Amino acid sequence: MLRITYYFCIIFIVISSLITASYYSKDISIILGNQVYQTSSIVALSFVYVLLFALTFILAILRFFFDCPHAIVRVFNKHNYNKGYNDLSTGLIALAAKNKVLARKIASNISSKINPTTEPLVLLLESQLAIADHQHLVALEKFEMMLKIPATKEFALYGLYNESCRIGDLKSAKYYAEEAIKKSTNLEWCIDAVLQHYVHEKDWSNAINFLNQQKKSNCIKDYNRKKSILLIARSLENLSIDNATSAYNDAMEALKICNDSIVAAISAAKALIIQNKINKAEKVLEQIWKINTHPEIANIYITLSSKNSSDKIKRALKLESINKNNVESLIAVAKTLLKEGNINQARKKAMYAAEKYPRKGIFLLLAEIEKSFPENINSVIYWTEKAINAIPDPIWIAEDGSLSEEWIPVSPVSGKICIFSWNIITKNNEYIYHKHQTSFFRQNIPENNLNLSKQNKKIPKESKVFINYHSNNRHQENNLLRQPDDPGVDKKHSNIV
Repeated sequence: MLRITYYFCIIFIVISSLITASYYSKDISIILGNQVYQTSSIVALSFVYVLLFALTFILAILRFFFDCPHAIVRVFNKHNYNKGYNDLSTGLIALAAKNKVLARKIASNISSKINPTTEPLVLLLESQLAIADHQHLVALEKFEMMLKIPATKEFALYGLYNESCRIGDLKSAKYYAEEAIKKSTNLEWCIDAVLQHYVHEKDWSNAINFLNQQKKSNCIKDYNRKKSILLIARSLENLSIDNATSAYNDAMEALKICNDSIVAAISAAKALIIQNKINKAEKVLEQIWKINTHPEIANIYITLSSKNSSDKIKRALKLESINKNNVESLIAVAKTLLKEGNINQARKKAMYAAEKYPRKGIFLLLAEIEKSFPENINSVIYWTEKAINAIPDPIWIAEDGSLSEEWIPVSPVSGKICIFSWNIITKNNEYIYHKHQTSFFRQNIPENNLNLSKQNKKIPKESKVFINYHSNNRHQENNLLRQPDDPGVDKKHSNIV
């Protein structure tokens, strides 16, 4: 557009000057040597324009001849660049497809075709190839070079962060994450990295403050979930140092965010007990028992302000009335009755729980009940054998499948903030069973199966009985849980203690 305007201006000036010269009537005298030449003004002006055009034309021809070699070189360079760019694309695709041989071959030839300073993708290919070949020092050099290029600075910081995490240099990892946040606040990995650092240091307050600051960027996934976990962790820490007020405030704030949090409710109740606010603690425990049950909740509630055995039984029955037919309610009542010596009623409650929810802990409870009668040794053996292959008891299961006997705010596998839910292990392949994290496996997996697996022998699958509680043949299913001499549950009195 500017060039067109420039040409129009020149044409306008030439035409205007010629029109102006045509109105000038006097001749123009030109002296060359001893000769005097006279001509009209319009002829003289036209002659000047012709000379200027000829001079411009000659200069254009000369420039063309002088630039011709450079033009030829540029044509070849452009061809090489296009070929190199195609090779670069092929190399990146090959590396993504794990074809390291092809990617390595292309990377060795591509530097002669494309200058890495003008095309950062060359450094990207070389850095990723170095990581794939476990040449981490070479990868660090490439990332340092990419830091100087604005287009690849974010990727370089991410690569340096990963390398720092790989060697366990958490301070450097935090530094690179903070530098990346300064460049762009929309990078989710940076926020997770800084949070992970605070969590690793157990600096819950700074983690919560940082999370609140980054909420404005709207790039934090599950903000409420992460904040509730951090609040629970800080509450438990305050509870361990007898800072009951702060522990209670954090736990209640976590309950406002996630009202079914078992650990938050337990922490709030313990903080209230320390402050001798027994009634409020009872209300907190009763409220969570309606939504989510846990053995520790039952244990705290039953022993809270109980003066004698009858008080404990009454409180256990109250839990059962709050959440009727819940397995934890039945187990809590059965255990309380067993401790207080009411064996027959404990057996009825435990049998009712076993009929509804056949799992390991209930069968072991029945075996413990039968131990009270020395003559019932066969019954003890019977229930113990059933517990071996029964459905396992609930355990804390993380989102990534890792297991823990206690609630923790981070995954023992990834080290990231993670929700642990109180649940029963499934056979879904996405769950990861870490034997070193918990003694659960030593209790549930028979030793002979472990020996067979070491010998690369195929372990036969367990033949478990899954009861359909909506079918009409309940009496047949109930018989699966009974001993030959067991009369079963008296259904008329199953809810009476």
